[in-house]
Amino acid sequence: MSLLRQLLALRDERPYFVAVSLIALVALGTYPAVDWYLRALDIAPRFGFWDFGAYSSAMERWTAGESLYVQNDDGGYHGSYLYPPVALLAFAPFLLTLPFRPAVLLWTAVTVGLLWLAIQRLVTALGGSFHPTERLALLLLVVGFHPLLLSVKLGQTAGALGALLTFAASASLRGRGYLSGALTACCGVIKLPYAPAGAHLLDSRDRFLGAVTGGFGLLLLSVLVFGVDAHRTFVEVLTWGINEGSNARSPTIWLPPYYRPLYNVPYSLAIRILASLAIVVGVLRAKGTVREVTALGFAAVPLLAPLTYAYYFVAALPAVVLLIAAELDRPGGRPVVPVVGLLLLQFHSYGLRGLGATAPEWIPAVLLQPGLYGNLLIVGLAGARVAAAGGPLTVRSLTSAAGRRGD
Repeated sequence: MSLLRQLLALRDERPYFVAVSLIALVALGTYPAVDWYLRALDIAPRFGFWDFGAYSSAMERWTAGESLYVQNDDGGYHGSYLYPPVALLAFAPFLLTLPFRPAVLLWTAVTVGLLWLAIQRLVTALGGSFHPTERLALLLLVVGFHPLLLSVKLGQTAGALGALLTFAASASLRGRGYLSGALTACCGVIKLPYAPAGAHLLDSRDRFLGAVTGGFGLLLLSVLVFGVDAHRTFVEVLTWGINEGSNARSPTIWLPPYYRPLYNVPYSLAIRILASLAIVVGVLRAKGTVREVTALGFAAVPLLAPLTYAYYFVAALPAVVLLIAAELDRPGGRPVVPVVGLLLLQFHSYGLRGLGATAPEWIPAVLLQPGLYGNLLIVGLAGARVAAAGGPLTVRSLTSAAGRRGD
């Protein structure tokens, strides 16, 4: 039975889930046309591929024997290459063989295509099946997810990293723990704010070992190819980025990528640290919740990263898929919650624009972000399920849980 027929078959049992899911399908499927209209009104940004230009410049400097990282006149690195040195190897097949425009278009096609394939793999690993027409329709839905389309316009890496996480979740469900761990580590090495996605590594010895092996291998490759000096400079770039993240401007000074989940919240760093520790403890205590544990870590990326943007919501796509499947299997489950969360992520940027322009000034800016509520819904549901699956909290229970994990 196709996925759409399975969805419609639930209309008597779960009417709200079916209704909201159909709304989400329409919202995603029609958004490319909406974006075209918004671009015609000079509201939505054009396909400028600005960030890919930074990767291209870094590639030119590397091939010329110069430093990958270039400081601005103010001593910062804004607008330049900000990734670890090894990440440049992902762009090399495109930028070393093609001019800029064909290279960025091929990069876009490959990364979006990989995410499309990864979601199909994840759905089938969860027991779903696609009609051939649904596979094609899924591509339109993926492209219609605003955070991904925004990432494409910027020439960003969110699609590629989202694909890696989705493949990692699929590999985990198929019992390929080492591969799942290695793919997750690859995301964390390429973009350190994706570290919360590694929560599911604590749930399995195989996944953890795969992550350690894969991460160490990438770091070793990076040092061998780019040398030690490039990595010393990258540490300076990281320090600058952390300082920039602590001085973020109000999200109501609108730009499409803006998402500041803890803007102007007192002790935001302490909140992030405590939330991360809570996730670690919850994962170590939980039993039989691989889907929820994986979803919790993925969805926590845009919430807990020191400096995050709306395109980080792409990491929540596999989390939504995992939670829908888990909630449908749970007696009394609430699969409508992750779908509502997805819709709020979809409308974050322009919802923020509208609320920022119309809301009274006394409302804190942090509360005007639709994506924040969507993010909290997804993380909250996954966290609640993981916490409910845990046993009594003792030092012995935590150490024994860490020692017995395995695929």
